[in-house]
Amino acid sequence: MNQSPIVLDPEQRERLVDDFRAGLERAARHGELEGLPEGESVGDPQTAVDLATLLSEMAVLKNEVRLQSRQFKNTLEELRLFGDDLRQHGERLQRDLERAREQAASVQGRTERQFLLALLDLRDRLQSGVDAAGRPPSSFLTRLVPGPTRFAASLAEGQRLTLQRLDELLASHGVRSLQVLGETLDPHRMRVVGVEAAAEAANVADGTVLREVQRGFLHEGELLRVAQVIVSKKATRT
Repeated sequence: MNQSPIVLDPEQRERLVDDFRAGLERAARHGELEGLPEGESVGDPQTAVDLATLLSEMAVLKNEVRLQSRQFKNTLEELRLFGDDLRQHGERLQRDLERAREQAASVQGRTERQFLLALLDLRDRLQSGVDAAGRPPSSFLTRLVPGPTRFAASLAEGQRLTLQRLDELLASHGVRSLQVLGETLDPHRMRVVGVEAAAEAANVADGTVLREVQRGFLHEGELLRVAQVIVSKKATRT
């Protein structure tokens, strides 16, 4: 059974085309808006405002991050410079302390040396007094004034005890006397103040110390005062 074709007038055809076009447009709009929240559309003013706000806030945040990064770098540089200054200050302080310590030690050494030399000068005077008192007086003087002679002996004993105490004090400070008698002249520790001709039979080499005019001393192994000595020199035949 054959069906007759549907014949549309021009007005119906135009309306059908318009409906088909509208359907296509609705389908297209439905596909574009599928990812938006319910109730919002592309043309929604609230959505446009929120997006602009988000972009603006992101730009501000990016700028703040950039500024904070720059400030952090500046802070690190300041800390590095401060650390360098602190290290240099510590090194200068250490050098100043070492210099002050060396100066204090030098001043202390000079002061101690002067003090010990003054004690040695006092010792020389006491030694001279003890040596003089040790020489026996003449028998005539003893018979003439026996009292003063006994007083002189008591005075000499007091000087001897004082000299002994002084030697103990010097020893407690590391002061020791040089042993030079019979030794060969050492120009670093001895100073020649006289020469005596030695007898040929004595078999004494030239430059041998015969007598000690002033005793020399060491302090902690270092020379404190040179010894003044008289050395031998063989007589030459004429």
